[in-house]
Amino acid sequence: MSVAVSTSAPLPPASDTNMVTSTFSLVDYVVFVLLLVLSLAIGLYHAYRGWGRHTIGQLLLADRKMGCFPVALSLLATFQSAVAILGVPSEIYRFGTQYWFLGCSYFLGLLIPAHVFIPIFYRLHLTSAYEYLELRFNKAVRVCGTVTFIFQMVIYMGVVLYAPSLALNAVTGFDLWLSVLTLGIVCTVYTALGGLKAVIWTDVFQTLVMFLGQLVVIIVGSAKVGGLGHVWDVASQHGLISGIELDPDPFVRHTFWTLAFGGVFMMLSLYGVNQAQVQRYLSSRTEKAAVLSCYAVFPCQQVVLCMGCLIGLVMFAYYQEYPMSTQQTQAAPDQAAISIFGMVGGPLLGLFCLGMFFPCANPPGAIVGLLAGLIMAFWIGIGSIVTSTGSGRAPTPSNGSSFSLPSNLTAVTMATLMPSTTISKPTGLQRLYSLSYLWYSAHNSTTVIVVGLAVSLLSGGMRGRTLNPRTIYPVLPKLVALLPVSCQKRLHCKTLSQDLSVDTAVFPEKVSNGMLRGSRDKEAMDVPEEGPAHQGISPTFILQETSL
Repeated sequence: MSVAVSTSAPLPPASDTNMVTSTFSLVDYVVFVLLLVLSLAIGLYHAYRGWGRHTIGQLLLADRKMGCFPVALSLLATFQSAVAILGVPSEIYRFGTQYWFLGCSYFLGLLIPAHVFIPIFYRLHLTSAYEYLELRFNKAVRVCGTVTFIFQMVIYMGVVLYAPSLALNAVTGFDLWLSVLTLGIVCTVYTALGGLKAVIWTDVFQTLVMFLGQLVVIIVGSAKVGGLGHVWDVASQHGLISGIELDPDPFVRHTFWTLAFGGVFMMLSLYGVNQAQVQRYLSSRTEKAAVLSCYAVFPCQQVVLCMGCLIGLVMFAYYQEYPMSTQQTQAAPDQAAISIFGMVGGPLLGLFCLGMFFPCANPPGAIVGLLAGLIMAFWIGIGSIVTSTGSGRAPTPSNGSSFSLPSNLTAVTMATLMPSTTISKPTGLQRLYSLSYLWYSAHNSTTVIVVGLAVSLLSGGMRGRTLNPRTIYPVLPKLVALLPVSCQKRLHCKTLSQDLSVDTAVFPEKVSNGMLRGSRDKEAMDVPEEGPAHQGISPTFILQETSL
């Protein structure tokens, strides 16, 4: 497809000479139709294979028989939609290559889910991530988390459907809302009929198409402007190649710290606790396969990010030689989907972390913390939108490479005004509203944890409530296990003492009442000795578990 599907708003051309208006060719139409037909065919195939015999496990979890390769590509495709394909090149086109450093966040952003979230979810044999909230807290917390997730995904799915429909409308003239309806119907049909297995294999097919399409854009686009070397030279001359910006200010839109560390929390909200991803982890044959699928996403994410950035640079070089049409120059820059995940995914991340890492957190604390996080999220998020809209200006680029112009100003006029123009830094609430969108997840999840812990402690913690130890991630023992053996001996945290420290943290009231017992009290606790739900759990944990 043509590279002219970007929704960015670059500098208007000085003249209409050699102006290019991109449209679909016959090959583009064939590829587009085949993509829809084959996606639908995959769903119908899996629906036909098990017609009348589908169980809930087969529909929702692909019968827990998926390998790591299809799961990994499905994990990648879930949030590598048209939003990313259009948005990343647009970001690079407008603001330069600073965004490329987001790749530094992928390591921790995928390593932590692989070793913290996946083991807990998988060993509990869940169908939904929100079942965890009911096991850890109660049904009210589960409902709150589910409603929040539904709200998040309804907004996100609207953006995901609108973005490709907007691109189709621009290059084919298809009616915008007819495109939205068509894409929505196709996706709904193959998902409803074929279940998760159809979704995963469709994701595999669509991911390969996306890889191939991005590669073709880079090759063809760079060939038209003289090669990748020329693309890089043009980008350098116009200041698009960014260095490492080490400014620690979280109110600067993009810095190394914002991208590398703020991005970690964004990745955790996507790959750690989001139901769309957790459901794919749980479809794996084994826990090891689920972990390997998470590992496999890392190099794929890096490749996708690199290709998206290269497309942005190719677009910039291309439009220096072939100016945009009037319609393209009037397009407004969209700011479509990471902000959504930060605003709503951040509080959900905080809710799960509150449950997993803090045994004293209770249901009232979880609910109040989630509400506080959502209020804070929408306060800052909506305030940021209103402030930027009211000021009538786009965010300042981190490297000063590109900016939006009002329609009544020319490039020459703006160049004359810029030396005498001083942009004052926002103060007060406007300063808070200018928080970088990549810190939304970190800020909002921290709000949930802090408020949730405060309310939990004030309301008595877990005293008088049942705590399922399988829902807790033993942070202290894991950290102690990383120390040398000599240090472990000094801290008295070896073998049985280590288990005791965990139980003391989880069940302080039982310790004070002399209720902490060893394996000889197994019969008195009336807990099954074996079973898949107890695999990988220490004996002390099993003995302290009580039925929900």
